[in-house]
Amino acid sequence: MAEFVNDGLTGLKTHRFFREALHGEWRRSFLSGRPFSVILLDLDGFKQVNDRMGRPEGDKVLMAVAALIDAGSKQSNVVARYGGNEFAILMPETDTEQAQFRGERLRSAIQADHFLHAHGVTASIGIATFPDHGSTSEEVLWVADSGMHLAKESDGNCVKVASFTVAEAQEYMKAYLGLAVKRMFCTGNNAFNQHWHKLTQMKPLLDTVEAKEPKDPPKNHSAAVSWWAAKIAMQMGLSEREIQDIKLAGIVHDIGMLGIPQNILSETGRLTQEEFEVMKSHSVKGETTLKPLKERAIERIVRHHHEFFDGKGYPDNLKGEQIPIGARVIAVAEALDTMVKGRVYSKARTVEEALAELRRCRGTQFDPKVVDGLVHLIESRGGPGGK
Repeated sequence: MAEFVNDGLTGLKTHRFFREALHGEWRRSFLSGRPFSVILLDLDGFKQVNDRMGRPEGDKVLMAVAALIDAGSKQSNVVARYGGNEFAILMPETDTEQAQFRGERLRSAIQADHFLHAHGVTASIGIATFPDHGSTSEEVLWVADSGMHLAKESDGNCVKVASFTVAEAQEYMKAYLGLAVKRMFCTGNNAFNQHWHKLTQMKPLLDTVEAKEPKDPPKNHSAAVSWWAAKIAMQMGLSEREIQDIKLAGIVHDIGMLGIPQNILSETGRLTQEEFEVMKSHSVKGETTLKPLKERAIERIVRHHHEFFDGKGYPDNLKGEQIPIGARVIAVAEALDTMVKGRVYSKARTVEEALAELRRCRGTQFDPKVVDGLVHLIESRGGPGGK
C-alpha cells in the first residue's frame, strides 16, 4: 500500500495516487461549483546533471526539489512525483490567479536555491484550472501539461498559463506540436514558418485550448469530427480516458495532410491511382508527426482511422476489433461530417441521407456498434434536426 501512495525516493505521492486524487477532486468540484488548479513542473537541466555527475547526484537534485515543493504547499494540496523529473501539485479551491502566484513563487524558490543553482537546474511550469481550462480532469491535466511544454519551448525557467486569446493559443499550439512539425520539415525555423499557415488552417489544438464545449458540432472539420467522436464515445459508454484520447485524436486526425503535396490536396477531380496512394499515406505521416508527443493511443487512432471493419481499409488492413476503438469511432464521425458538409467533388447530404449511407456500410466499412451509437445519439437529440 505504501508503494502505491508514496514515491520511494522523494517521499511525495506517486503518479497513480495523484491521478486518483485528481479525479476525486474533479467530482467534488463538479458538484460544488468550486475551482481547482493543477501545476505540472519539469526540471530544466536535469539530464545534464545525470550525464555529468551520475544518477546519485541526480537523485539528490530530485530530493531537493521535492523538499522545496512540499515545504511551500498547503496541507490540503496533493504533491506528487509525476514522472522521472516531473512533479505535480493538485490545489483544491484554487483559481488561476492563485495558482499562477503559487507557480511563480515555486519557480523563484527553485532558481534561488544554492544547491540547485550550482547544478544549473531550474523549472518549466504549466498551470490549468477547472472549469476555466477544461470540463474534465483529463482536459485540465492535458492543458497543464501543454503549458509546461510551452514553458520548456520558451527556454525554461518560466510559468505558462493557458490562454483564450487566439494569438496565445497559436503560440501554445506551436510549442506542443512544434517539434513534430520541425522534424517533418527538417530545414529549420524558416521552413516551419512557411508551413505555419497550413497548421493553423487545421486548428489542431485551438478548439481544445478554448475548452468550451459547443452545443452543436463546429463548422471546422477537425473540430467537428472531434465533437461527434467524443459524443459517440460517451453514448457507447467508453471510459473518460478513452473519450479524451478520441477527442484529441479527432482534432489532429488529418495532421498527416501536412505532408501531402498541395497539387493533390487541391485536386477537384478524381485522383489517379498514384495520387490516391500518396493521399492514403497521410494516416501514417500523421502517426509519425505525433510521435514526439509520446501519446501512443492517439498515434494509433490517427494511423488507423481509415481501416475498414471488414479489413479492406488502409494502411494495415486491420479487421474488426483489431482496429483501435478510437479509430473506429473517428471513422464514423469523419464520414458523417464529410457527407453533411460535402466536398468539391460531392454535394452535401442531409443527416438522414448520411445515416442511411452509414447503415448501408455497417459491418463492411464501419463498426456496427459505432454506427448504432451514432444513431442512438442523434435520436436522443430529437432526431436528425434535433438539439
